[in-house]
Amino acid sequence: MNKGIVIEITEQSILIMTSDGQFKHIAKQERSCQIGEEISYVETYRKPLKNWRSSRSFGIAAASVFCLVIIAVLSILGVGNSSAKVAAYVTMDINPSIEVGIEKNEQVVEARGINEDGIELIKDLAYEGLTLEAFWEIIVERIEQGHYLDSGDANIIITSTVVNKEQKDYEIELAEKVKLKFIDAISHRETKAKQQIVVTAITAPPEVRNEAIAQGVSTGKKAMQLLTRDNKKSTSDDELKGKPIQEMIVENGGMDNILPKDRKVTKEELKSMLDKQLEDKKERKLNKDQNRDEHDRDNDDEDEQKEQKKNEQEKIKEEANIKLEILKEARKKEDEREKEERMKDEEQKKEERMKDEEQKKEERMKDEEQKKEERMKDEEQKKEERMKDAERKKDERMKNAERKKEERMKDEERKKEERMEKEEREKDEQLSGMERIKEFWKVETFN
Repeated sequence: MNKGIVIEITEQSILIMTSDGQFKHIAKQERSCQIGEEISYVETYRKPLKNWRSSRSFGIAAASVFCLVIIAVLSILGVGNSSAKVAAYVTMDINPSIEVGIEKNEQVVEARGINEDGIELIKDLAYEGLTLEAFWEIIVERIEQGHYLDSGDANIIITSTVVNKEQKDYEIELAEKVKLKFIDAISHRETKAKQQIVVTAITAPPEVRNEAIAQGVSTGKKAMQLLTRDNKKSTSDDELKGKPIQEMIVENGGMDNILPKDRKVTKEELKSMLDKQLEDKKERKLNKDQNRDEHDRDNDDEDEQKEQKKNEQEKIKEEANIKLEILKEARKKEDEREKEERMKDEEQKKEERMKDEEQKKEERMKDEEQKKEERMKDEEQKKEERMKDAERKKDERMKNAERKKEERMKDEERKKEERMEKEEREKDEQLSGMERIKEFWKVETFN
């Protein structure tokens, strides 16, 4: 596929500089691009560009091209462009069509509406930093609020495109993940028509996405055009942007007819379909332009063409050297950026290790402090038990001494009582003896 950098845009055509330094006009058609952007195009014959011949014009053009090449190369390599972070794109087509770009850790860095409904759907959505899952949860909720699925016969097309070559075949997993998110949302709907809503996941190569962007449509819509290209109700490039994707699907017998459930279209198939479409378009355009420009080619001045060709060759060499220097500088900056990222990654890992060690140290200190507190509590408990035991023994001794004292006092009291009783008996006995003696004397005296 031919590519070039946009230098000038008019209502009817686009002026580009090709990779070998040539300047060419291509038909604008419905392309949406900006100055400095690299675009794909179909090769057609054009008259040599006379306006680039003079030395003054050439100097201005070379300076312009130098600036534009710097912008384009740095943009491609990610200097000052968030697209460099994007690892994959996912588009969703219902009637709203949107595209989201994610990093390799599935955080959202880009989001855009492709048609008016899509622009409205993501309006005021702070998407940067959201995870892919969180982003689609918000989108599903907004789709519900917008009643886009109320008819019950909608087709939801999810298309994934991986631009990071390191993540091979990741687009299949990505498309299926988003598809399941919509299926889950549909399954929770309370309408009986939910069985008529079809969710289809497609994987597309970057070339299909680039062509879709050039035509101002979504990757999913471009894929539908390619899949129905050989059908009677196929959609031309002129009709593509204005025709709703739901209408395209219905015209071609529904998704079951376009892409049966037992068939999985691969990105390689879509790439092949796109190449064939572009080749056919190129051939038709070439035949048309050749017939139209036959008279102009016959009237071209041969000497002027030779002089222009010489100037263009010199210009190509000069621009090639400029681009080479730019590429070297860009690669150097890219290497420096990668080195900085590695250093940041190593510093982050070092900080994480230090935090982990500090955490373990704190845990050990807490464990030792806890054990120390437990030992102190155990010793305090034992000390209290010893004090209680000593107090108990002391109480027992005191009680024992008191008991013995009471027993001694009782024994002394008893002995005292016994002595008193003995003395009382002895006294009584003495009194009884005296009484007998007295009685004896009374009797003797009487006699």
